[in-house]
Amino acid sequence: MSEDVICFQGNDREASTQWGGSRLGEGKRFIETVTLITPEQVPKEQIDQYSVVNFASEFLQIIKRYDALKTKMDERGLEFGGRVLLLGPSGCDFCAFPYFLAREVPIKIIQFKMEGVLDENKRSSDALREGFEFARRNSPALLYIGKLEAIAPRDSIQSVVIQEEIKTTRWSAEEVITIAASTRPDQIERELLSLFDRTYIIEGATFDDRVRVLEQVLKGRDEFDVSVIAELTDGWGFSDVKHLAMSLYMQEMTKSGEMSREKVEELIEQSRVAAFGDTKFLDELIRKTRGTRQPEISKLIEEYPEEFLDQLYLLAVGEDYAETQRVIEVLNEGLPLSAKDREFLSRHPFLLNGSAEDRLTRLLRAKKNSDRLHRIMGR
Repeated sequence: MSEDVICFQGNDREASTQWGGSRLGEGKRFIETVTLITPEQVPKEQIDQYSVVNFASEFLQIIKRYDALKTKMDERGLEFGGRVLLLGPSGCDFCAFPYFLAREVPIKIIQFKMEGVLDENKRSSDALREGFEFARRNSPALLYIGKLEAIAPRDSIQSVVIQEEIKTTRWSAEEVITIAASTRPDQIERELLSLFDRTYIIEGATFDDRVRVLEQVLKGRDEFDVSVIAELTDGWGFSDVKHLAMSLYMQEMTKSGEMSREKVEELIEQSRVAAFGDTKFLDELIRKTRGTRQPEISKLIEEYPEEFLDQLYLLAVGEDYAETQRVIEVLNEGLPLSAKDREFLSRHPFLLNGSAEDRLTRLLRAKKNSDRLHRIMGR
């Protein structure tokens, strides 16, 4: 990489160096809009979200495949846009995607500065054009757009501008890969979303994501069983798990061997790490901060009359007998509840009532009554 390109990362004096015919004013303008990161500046050892890195590795193979087919595709007039959209919940490690490509291709990253693009004293549309122009002048390059919903919100001039720029920025022609990330696709124009060649949906921190980040942070801390912690953090966001791992790492080491599950649960509760990636946790937090409170499930189930419980079991069986049976088996065996289990129990909390034998008895009774009703109704 030439010194003329690197100068845009420095101070105003360094930016005075002319590059590509640009004047001092243009250099300052680019500095206010974008940041340039060379492959050498990307940390080699960092905690990345494993599932996001896998998506990036998949896309790298697509880039390599295009390189092999480039001549044939050019002859047929086929273009490869190299435009990627990353969608996921809050706390996703979106940056792991461009960082992986920067190291492996290798390729430099050009990233919009939020304070430059959203500066009230500057037209955002001009800043967006400057960023894309800088990427094209510095090609081959990867242009990373974080928080797409904030940079180009629906029904805005910024959305129109960024659509125009993306249409004219391709890997096959301008040698620019465009990667955008968002946690709120509902706030983005459909026309803009449709311009991306590929969309990767990160549904949350997978079990492997959680295990790997815990293994990296808690390496050498044998008192922690990372698989147990990963189970207990089902539904947590990636950033939440990182915060928890750091909190546990800072705990004093114990000499009593591996911690029990109960002790780990206690430490997680005491860590004060908020699981903002878990929608249910956030909903409960909002209720508490608003001064309202939902009755505890344990108190609700005590109020179910016997006859009413039978009716509720009948409704659950009528809705989905197989799922009702499966959740009851999980409860009876004391297995960890998955996100799917908790979602089912949020609709049917009465299943928590009574002993394991009571649950099976009511389930079989409800199934028998349900089958009888179906026969009477001719189903």
